[in-house]
Amino acid sequence: MLIDISGVEANVAYLFLLGCVAGLLSGFFGIGGGALITPILQIIFQIPFHICVGSSLAQTVGSSFTAVLRHWQMGNVDLKLALMILGGNFLGVEAGARILDYLNDLGTMVIRNQETTYVEYYSRWLFLCVLLLVAILIMAESFRNQGNLQTEEDRRNLSNSTYNGFLQRFHIPPLAEFPTSCVSSISIFAVSYPAFLIGVTTGLLGIGGGVITIPLLIYGYGATTRKAVGTGLLLVFSSTLYGTVTHAIRHNVDLQLVAILLIGSTICAQFGAIATQAISGRSIRFYFSFIVLGVAGLLLYDLSSRFL
Repeated sequence: MLIDISGVEANVAYLFLLGCVAGLLSGFFGIGGGALITPILQIIFQIPFHICVGSSLAQTVGSSFTAVLRHWQMGNVDLKLALMILGGNFLGVEAGARILDYLNDLGTMVIRNQETTYVEYYSRWLFLCVLLLVAILIMAESFRNQGNLQTEEDRRNLSNSTYNGFLQRFHIPPLAEFPTSCVSSISIFAVSYPAFLIGVTTGLLGIGGGVITIPLLIYGYGATTRKAVGTGLLLVFSSTLYGTVTHAIRHNVDLQLVAILLIGSTICAQFGAIATQAISGRSIRFYFSFIVLGVAGLLLYDLSSRFL
């Protein structure tokens, strides 16, 4: 069965399968599928990039809602820290959406006898850079935790001991403290500016940002692991919700596409969560980095075959 999505015919079964894969990965790795869904929708299904971004954000809102509620009930959310970050994050989402508008308005260009739009060409290069960065961050975190998982991480999870994040070294006033996350002192500027940059990737590329936000909370801000996961999921939900509204106003959200992806992702996320019991936690993110690299390779192949 085929449906029309912004002038492009797409197979419902294949879209449902993509939603299933995204849900399985989300449940298994604890990371939203926006970084994978958006480029696949663009490259394989040839859906216009602005529709990919808006619809991917809407899908992430639906799939992350139950996870946020669960962590809220468990007391793993630092609301004060989340509100501080969301200020810069929302501004970044709006800035990213405006950059996308600008690229859309530029129209088309010709590269090596291939006609393409500015937004599709530059968005793919940006996505390639972001995916490579994400894969490197995940691998670095996995190797870092390989030897000290049973000491440093478990101790931080079970106690109120603090971890000196690298952003705590910038003692630029005004300073703030977040006792719930065991962050004794950190510059508000050090909190806001990274949040702004992550928001730009959300508004421009449709990435929820969890894969960057959670390591940033732990190693940048110095939050404990459990609070970082819960707070990070709240940030992903809030920023993608704001991004969905922003893109819906611009008519960048296709409800048919969102519904199909959500049905597949919500079903298979449960199987992914069950599968995590079979593999050690320190290996999960490491495996996910290879999936991210695979999508990056798909992007690089598409760019090289068409434009290089």
